[in-house]
Amino acid sequence: MQIFVKTLTGATLTLEVEESCPVYDLKSLVSEQTGIDAEEIVLIHGATTMSDEEETLSAFESTINMVVRLCGGKKKRKKKIYTKPKRIAHKHKKRPKAILEYFNVDNTGKITKLKIECEKCPAGTYMADHPDRHTCGKCGNMFYKLTKDGKRLPIPKQNKPAAVVKEVAVAAKGGAKGKKK
Repeated sequence: MQIFVKTLTGATLTLEVEESCPVYDLKSLVSEQTGIDAEEIVLIHGATTMSDEEETLSAFESTINMVVRLCGGKKKRKKKIYTKPKRIAHKHKKRPKAILEYFNVDNTGKITKLKIECEKCPAGTYMADHPDRHTCGKCGNMFYKLTKDGKRLPIPKQNKPAAVVKEVAVAAKGGAKGKKK
């Protein structure tokens, strides 16, 4: 009896077998030609799966489809338990008439600018006011504040504890781990 077996790739194998041959023998013949383990092969005829021991090939027609046995899905992931609460996103505070912070009006009605406009950017782009300099957030333009005699203002000190500064200095030198006795 001649049987056609359609493989996973779409190729068709032609096999000569007897009608009394069990399904397991057909699987071993297919595994020799395809290189797939006989235990992993599942043969399907129409809408039914062919079982190994019980059935012979006399009940089936000529074309049989071959598929590979699946061992199940991926292991279910354990739900992560969070110990800290979610970080709340920053919400922009809407300030009515915030533009008035850039200007000052005196008693006579004269308007003076409190912020400096960037020279490189279009009109209305104001520079950030730092303790020792002015910077533009758009173009990166920066200039330092000067004293009356034309010298640059000193850089302000950062508010870090002395212990942290010492630890950073020790770590930069190599720390206690790198020393030999």
